[in-house]
Amino acid sequence: MAEQQGMQATRSLCDQLQITAEELQTRLAFLSFGEQDGRNLVEIRDVICSRVDEIIGEFYDHLLQFEELRGILSDRKLVERLKGSQRQYLLSLGQLGDYVEYAEARLRIGLTHERVGLKQKWYLGAYHKLFELILQRLAVRYSGDACRLSSLILTLNKILMLDEILVVETYYHATTQRQEDSLCQLKDAHRQLEGLSRRDSLTPVNNRRALMEALALEFHRSRRYRHPFALLFLDVDHFKEINDRHGHSFGDQVLLHVVQLARGMIRPPDIIGRYGGEEFVIGLVECDQAGALQIAERIRLKIAQDQFAWEHHATAVTVSIGVVMLSPEIDQVETLITRADQAMYYAKRRGRNRVELYNEECASEGQPR
Repeated sequence: MAEQQGMQATRSLCDQLQITAEELQTRLAFLSFGEQDGRNLVEIRDVICSRVDEIIGEFYDHLLQFEELRGILSDRKLVERLKGSQRQYLLSLGQLGDYVEYAEARLRIGLTHERVGLKQKWYLGAYHKLFELILQRLAVRYSGDACRLSSLILTLNKILMLDEILVVETYYHATTQRQEDSLCQLKDAHRQLEGLSRRDSLTPVNNRRALMEALALEFHRSRRYRHPFALLFLDVDHFKEINDRHGHSFGDQVLLHVVQLARGMIRPPDIIGRYGGEEFVIGLVECDQAGALQIAERIRLKIAQDQFAWEHHATAVTVSIGVVMLSPEIDQVETLITRADQAMYYAKRRGRNRVELYNEECASEGQPR
């Protein structure tokens, strides 16, 4: 998103709004702007140049009558900058030699006012006030020539209308862009929150909800296409005794240690999550029975061989792992987990620190703690 913003900042507003010289000519034609209007602009600018400071002074005196505008214009330096921009604007009014350059300058002025927080109701109203102030000066100079004055007024209205339309486009573009940026930020925040809501509060793996969702998706995919899928149910041996002996903070570090070692032994597509307490479930995608048993044994052996130490405490850590393979008669992921759980408890009954593959004997043994 930041890169896109940077690219937009380097592009002209005319490019961003797709305003070309040809397109500006079409706009002028739509306003019935002709050769006579071009000649009229010379006289209008002459009047403005002779009275520019007077016009600007009266214009800001009018703005400062309104409380909301006084709040925006309370910064004297800002007001001076705005007056300078307005002076340039008035002195260049209707100088259409380079259509794109003219439009770009108008769009930039509009963008400046949008950024300082000037609402459209004030900015658009300001055009009508400028029209009135210039009209008053024209009326004084051409008081004896009503026909000429009428022609000049029509031209002034056309050129100010062109500028007003450009400003509206600037405001709309800036507002839309800000809304799009805000939406992108909200989406990023939502993705981050979604990630946090799916992560276990202690270990850097899926929590139970996210684990079950991921397993269900892979379960149905593997079952539909008859691909091999294995489930490992891992439980830390004697975890209560570890907590009792060294404290719960130490126990938390043991779980982190176990997860880090287990994650290092599986592939990126595989699924791992905390099922509860010291129990973890691993889903091995596209993995047959021989491969599943081999991976489970590697995890068990790695954990058993790597004695854990933290803050002057050390302990041997082992795990019991139950393994089950997806088979045609298993029609829901919960059944797969139950069988892996039974195989894990069978491993505990047989002495812990071992891997057991689910079979009928595992189921008949029950689930001792």
